Amino acid sequence: MNPVKTKYLIVGAGLAGMSLAYHLKSNYMLVESSDSVGGTAATTYINGFNLENGVHIFYFRDKNIYDLVKNFTGSNLIENRRQCSIWIDDTYVNFPIQYNLVDLSFKQRYNSVLSIFKTLIETKESQNGNFESYSKGIFGNYLTDIFVRPYNEKLFGVSISEINTEWMGDYIPTYSKKKMLFSSIWSTSKSFGRNSIFYYPENGGVSGFSRNLLNDLSSEVIFNCGLENVSLKNQTALLTNGTQINYDFLINTIPLKSFLNKIEDLPEELKESQHKLRYNPTSILHIMSEGKCVNNTQHWIYVPERSIPFYRVTIPGNINPNNCPTGCFALTLEFGSKINDRDKSLSESIAALKTMGLIKKNLNDFDTHWKILEYGYVIYDNNRAMILDKVLPFLSTKQIYSIGRYGQWEYSNMEDAINYGKRTAKFLLQNE
Repeated sequence: MNPVKTKYLIVGAGLAGMSLAYHLKSNYMLVESSDSVGGTAATTYINGFNLENGVHIFYFRDKNIYDLVKNFTGSNLIENRRQCSIWIDDTYVNFPIQYNLVDLSFKQRYNSVLSIFKTLIETKESQNGNFESYSKGIFGNYLTDIFVRPYNEKLFGVSISEINTEWMGDYIPTYSKKKMLFSSIWSTSKSFGRNSIFYYPENGGVSGFSRNLLNDLSSEVIFNCGLENVSLKNQTALLTNGTQINYDFLINTIPLKSFLNKIEDLPEELKESQHKLRYNPTSILHIMSEGKCVNNTQHWIYVPERSIPFYRVTIPGNINPNNCPTGCFALTLEFGSKINDRDKSLSESIAALKTMGLIKKNLNDFDTHWKILEYGYVIYDNNRAMILDKVLPFLSTKQIYSIGRYGQWEYSNMEDAINYGKRTAKFLLQNE
């Protein structure tokens, strides 16, 4: 088979790769190892249900990205004011917990207030240490122990003392200790955090965007075709279908750790360091049934309780009624690990959902669908930044750019992924 020549080889048709192809307009080849676009943000369609891999919603800081998404969803974007809560000690507390202390029991409020007061005296506020130290310094020991620690350790799969604060960005709402203390006697506004107002397509789920964008691309995506290996010296890539590609630029959007393993002539130093890039898989369980959901207001619920196997539950029909067929409902559960014993986890989850008051039915009354996200969450330990500071500049000297949530080995959202594609296309076109 003769080699194929392309100026831009794009690996991965997730949001970053799709956005890049759209903004480049031409002279590219886009390959995708699965049979659909969207990557991790791809909607699962089952018997009339539109099911996301957790809380996949749009929220925007950039009006241009908002306009792009709205243009390509093929329908109106529904605007929602976030309604979510935390299940803690057999009761629901409005999110974020630090601004809704009034929802806690008297004893919990007392312990929370006392702990926050102590931070004013005993600690200095800093984001330079590990996440545990940061949390204790801002929220106090008590809120750290009942929510921040157990929830994030379920999600990341490691102790929060091993995580630094580089991942936080605006995922952790800006804080005011005065408002925290005040919330122990009176509920404050719930509009904290970057997704307090969010958007969701009226039809087709989140994948509606990438599927409609696909129709506007100048070149077809090559599906069911992944990357086998890369030669830096020859600027060639071998695809899993046996095709050899000669490229001028390679833009990677698949997980950086996996991509580096495919480079044949990666320097030994970088080979060794990339093994230290850590991540935690995510298991997704969709539960579907006829009937109405018991909870008709909450969009999602955080679950720090260690006795419950999942860390979050999303209610797709509350985000958009069109996500479920008429007369049906669904729940999406997220687990911070690969689930090996699915029967046991399902049984424990059904029991927990009953305790939480989300369902009344028994196990046999539900249809289920499991999905594993191998690279669920990147772990921001102290090795990560040092490795990226070596790897990414080196790749750029070889005309390779690694972008997107997993290509950059980071914790970011869908708007960020679309922006990565847009900014990278602008950079490449300006440097032709």
